[in-house]
Amino acid sequence: MIQIDADDGAVRVELPHGEAATIEGLHPGATVERGSQRALFLEQDEAETLGKMIDYILSQVRIKPESEAALRAVRPRLDDLFGNANSGD
Repeated sequence: MIQIDADDGAVRVELPHGEAATIEGLHPGATVERGSQRALFLEQDEAETLGKMIDYILSQVRIKPESEAALRAVRPRLDDLFGNANSGD
């Protein structure tokens, strides 16, 4: 069973054998669908480190244009999920 709480953005997944997981903090309008997307669960400090790494790569490392475009697309999504606490130092 999957429950989505529209008020706080929490998603709860219950499996047949009693296991359960709750995903909290999905922003309004976040797409939850079946397909090729995969979830990555991060703690706040992990998200901040990942954001800094992305910023460093974008400013200091020569990468292929398609890789740069992919990182630039991911960066604001990270900010949306974790607030703007990830916006560079």
